[in-house]
Amino acid sequence: MGKTLNASEAVYGFAGWLTTREKRTVMSATDDAAIVADLCKEFCEVNNLPEISEDWPSNMIEMGGGDADL
Repeated sequence: MGKTLNASEAVYGFAGWLTTREKRTVMSATDDAAIVADLCKEFCEVNNLPEISEDWPSNMIEMGGGDADL
């Protein structure tokens, strides 16, 4: 069995993959999130990452939507 990415590696790997795709991925509060969910699923499947739990939102720390520093 091959290696499995840890959580941080998966986040960076996913972001890196998005920046190398020929097709543009648009993400914002006003865009449809379905494509992003589909891409997350594809990335997780290809990288043999565990299935997402049903209560995954409760495991996250809310970041807010501000991007003033970007």
